[in-house]
Amino acid sequence: MNHSDLTIKTYDDSADQFDLHFSDYFGQGPRISDIKKGLELVGKNQPVRVVEIGCGTGRDAKEIVKLVDWYEGFDPSKGLLEVAKNKVPGASFVLADALSYIYPKDLDIIFAFASLLHIDRENLEKVFPKALESLRSGGIFYISLKEADEYKEALKTDRFGDRMFYYYNPKIIVDMAGDDSELIYEDHQQIGTAKWFNIALKKI
Repeated sequence: MNHSDLTIKTYDDSADQFDLHFSDYFGQGPRISDIKKGLELVGKNQPVRVVEIGCGTGRDAKEIVKLVDWYEGFDPSKGLLEVAKNKVPGASFVLADALSYIYPKDLDIIFAFASLLHIDRENLEKVFPKALESLRSGGIFYISLKEADEYKEALKTDRFGDRMFYYYNPKIIVDMAGDDSELIYEDHQQIGTAKWFNIALKKI
C-alpha cells in the first residue's frame, strides 16, 4: 500500500473520531476567519462560486455554504465524505482527489485547508495548473499547509493510524504556482508543536 492509500485508509477507518478532532481544530473550531479572509480578498459581492479541496468531515463546508452562492467540496476519503454529507446535507460533495477532480470553470475561490499537505511535491506541481485554470481572473487560491524551512516528508503514526505529511513553505508554493498567479496574502501560525502558514494566490 502506497503512502497516499495508507493515509486515505486511516481517514476512512477513523472518520467519526476525526470528526470530533477536527470540529475542535485545537480549540479554534471552524476556520471562520480564514473563510472570511478569502471572501474579502475576492472583493466581489454575491454570487460567489467556491470549491474546497479536501473538505473532510464538512467542518468548514458548514460555514462556507452560509456565505456563498455555490459550493462543492471533494475528498478522497469515503468515510470522511459520509460524515460531511450528514453534517451539511444541502451541499455538493464529490469523491475525488486533487488530481482526478474535474474543476468547474469560473470559480471565485478554491479553499485548501490542511489538505494539500498529504500530496507530495511531484503531484502537487500538477495540481496548480488545474486549479488556476478553473479560477476566473482575479480568483483566489487560499491554502494552508504545515511549514518547514525546506520541503520534507514525514510519516506520522498516532491514535488514528498512519498518515503521510509533506511540509512546504510560501516560496515553494509561489514557485510552483508560476506566473499565472501572484501572492497577495501570507500568514504564519504556531499550533501546538507545528508551524503552519496560510497563503492566498490571486489569478492574474
